[in-house]
Amino acid sequence: MKWNLKQGIVALSMALTAPALAQTQPVTLKELLKIALDGNYTVQVSKLEEQVVDKQIAETRARTMPQINGNANLTDNYRRQVLVLPAGLGGGDGSGGPAKITAGTKYSSAMGVEVTQPLLDMAAFTGLKASKAGREYALINTQQTKEEVINSVSKQYYQILTNQEEVKLQQRTVQILQQLILASEGQYNNGLLRKVDLDRIKVNLINTQSKLIQAQNEADRNINQLKVALGMPLNTVLVLDTLTLDEQALPTTNQASGFEVDNRTELRLLNSQIKLNTLQRNAIRAEGYPKLNAYFNYSHNIVSNELNTIFTSKTPAISYGMGGVGVRLQVPIFNGFSRTSRVAQSNLKIQQLQKQREAKVLELDAANQNANLQMNNTLTMLHTQQENVKLSEDVYAANRANYNMGLSSLTDLLDSQTSFLEAKNLYTKSILNYKLAELELMRSNGTLLKLVD
Repeated sequence: MKWNLKQGIVALSMALTAPALAQTQPVTLKELLKIALDGNYTVQVSKLEEQVVDKQIAETRARTMPQINGNANLTDNYRRQVLVLPAGLGGGDGSGGPAKITAGTKYSSAMGVEVTQPLLDMAAFTGLKASKAGREYALINTQQTKEEVINSVSKQYYQILTNQEEVKLQQRTVQILQQLILASEGQYNNGLLRKVDLDRIKVNLINTQSKLIQAQNEADRNINQLKVALGMPLNTVLVLDTLTLDEQALPTTNQASGFEVDNRTELRLLNSQIKLNTLQRNAIRAEGYPKLNAYFNYSHNIVSNELNTIFTSKTPAISYGMGGVGVRLQVPIFNGFSRTSRVAQSNLKIQQLQKQREAKVLELDAANQNANLQMNNTLTMLHTQQENVKLSEDVYAANRANYNMGLSSLTDLLDSQTSFLEAKNLYTKSILNYKLAELELMRSNGTLLKLVD
């Protein structure tokens, strides 16, 4: 009987706790990736960083907008200033000498407002450009995070399929060995089989059952890891609606698209960092440029020797207003070479990033060539193992039929069975290696997002 692993749906056994889902709909890989991009905590953190940068842009833009400040004060002049008048101007103690006059009033208050509008502030304007470049960097960083999540979830997806195939392989082996034990017990009872041969089959059954438990545990662990990547509670039901590995579309040749290193997110991220650091350096330089601000101020003042009249403005309180409008020029002259040192640090940082970019270009070129080599090798191995499975299955079927007719030994049967199971296992792993190579090639070409789009 020919064994076919093809089945329509791979279901992962878990308990559903969300009452809103009466029935869990199977999820395809594309839908799974969309869930991951929405629920993955790393992606969420990256999106929050975008919002932080937006607020930083608003903060920097505020430096180019009018600044309005109000002020108010109430003063008790408990010891007022004394004015000394020269002799002959009146007052004094009658001796004809200088006279003392107490200036001002005991209480005074003022309320005012000042409006300042930057007319020329190159540091603020350049800083605004740097903030916008920071948002570009945050967006590219989010895209890179998404690509990493897509790559990780896809690998886990195919690994789970491999685990499921391993579980089914061991389950099928257990069934075959159980049937073989039943048939062999009859032969043993009739004196046609030695007890040692029967025990040998039972040992194989126990070993296979142990492998089945190990395979199921591995599948369960990978399922939990997948849920973590999706941002799902561990007690949530997750059903994967997908073809088994041997039903995946497997081409006969490398389907790699053209490689453009500039499309890689890692390189775009470095380009954005260089741009951002360059603008930040220019903003530091601009701090040494003159600043020109327009201003307007007005204040309302009240003075009196009686505190209660300060609040009512009644006699003997005196009130008056004063204000002004104009422009204010500020010219930085010397700051102890602090700005020069900061500019030098920025230049060194830019040079570091440029060196990192050069190294990254070489790394990405090598990664692309390796991915193509891996793809070609896995395709060759895949087709070789596919033929090997067919051959070993035919040998096993022939030995099983001969054993049932007493024409083949138990050793030949078990050896052919082991060869068939190993061939099937190697074939499944070859498919997994191919899918992983495909993911690596897509990552190298910068096309991982196509799995979602």
